[in-house]
Amino acid sequence: MKFSDKRNSLWQKFDEMNLRMQNMCAHWLEQKTSHFSRLNWIVILFSFIICTGSCSIYLIVTSFSNNTTKNITVIPIMKPNNSIPLEKETIPLNGIIRNKAEFERIIEFRRYLDSLGRSPTGKKMYDSIVQYHPGLLDSLAILENYYNSNF
Repeated sequence: MKFSDKRNSLWQKFDEMNLRMQNMCAHWLEQKTSHFSRLNWIVILFSFIICTGSCSIYLIVTSFSNNTTKNITVIPIMKPNNSIPLEKETIPLNGIIRNKAEFERIIEFRRYLDSLGRSPTGKKMYDSIVQYHPGLLDSLAILENYYNSNF
């Protein structure tokens, strides 16, 4: 049995149980109100209309009144004073790139990944590298930008 079949049968059982519960509730309500006369139903209907109408009129009248104590106050969102914008934030690499040769190796590796992504045969390998190392391309771009901005 497939997962979708199990899920469908579970939903079907839920629907059947829901219909049974609705039927039981309707039967119970019918038993409780079977002795009501037409006059009782009219009184209940007018009571309901008067209650809901008066509540609605009360809410409408109080919403248009000038009573400011019940209003919702809106507090604006402020930017904290000690926040640092992301474009000005520097990433301390602490000597990860020691010389130009290491930087060239990083550039060559990035070119290799780009060529893998463009070739039809290397696309599968490129996708698996990106899947198992999701932040690799971003890290290479950060290292390249850091090196270019500092040297």
